[in-house]
Amino acid sequence: MNLLLIDDHPMFGVGFVHALTHLRPGIDARAVLHLEQGLELARSWSGLDVVLIDYRLAGDDGLAGLRRFGMHHPLVARVLISGQEDPHLQAQARTAGAAGFLGKSLPIADILAALERIVGGGEHFPSSTPAVFADRGVPAAAPGPTARQLEVLLLIARGQQNKQIAHELGIAERTVKLHVTALLDALGARNRTHLLVLARDSGLV
Repeated sequence: MNLLLIDDHPMFGVGFVHALTHLRPGIDARAVLHLEQGLELARSWSGLDVVLIDYRLAGDDGLAGLRRFGMHHPLVARVLISGQEDPHLQAQARTAGAAGFLGKSLPIADILAALERIVGGGEHFPSSTPAVFADRGVPAAAPGPTARQLEVLLLIARGQQNKQIAHELGIAERTVKLHVTALLDALGARNRTHLLVLARDSGLV
């Protein structure tokens, strides 16, 4: 699978690409910060299978980005990815030509399963197909850190504390604490130090 992520937050892009390629080493995944960069890269990437476009791009609208990408590269499957996960946005994404919608709260393994279905010619819209994996005969993925949690994990690995992470990601400090707690549970870690040890052993950082 050849995959392009267009997301204006560099840490999310780094974490997302790293997590996907760790989970499935054969994937060629790349991330850029702006829609124009993505369009330019796609022109020289003849084997590109799928593009993920963030809903909230600085200076661009993700839905408009789906349409523009479709005009220039109609054979590439398009997916909207967002931290805002509501049925209305998913319907808008479908209307804009997306083959799927991915929430940033999904575990990476579930994101990979959805992407594989999309690249195979299917769709993934959780609001209209809540049991998509079970209904299509795709086994449920193992639980694990979500895309957003991996972003937090990379910042922890850089030595940042919760307040700094909150500022970096533009979220509340209490939200960061929730992500850290979820990471501790997901990896079975006792504390932040143990979390980093386990994350490095697992190849997540």
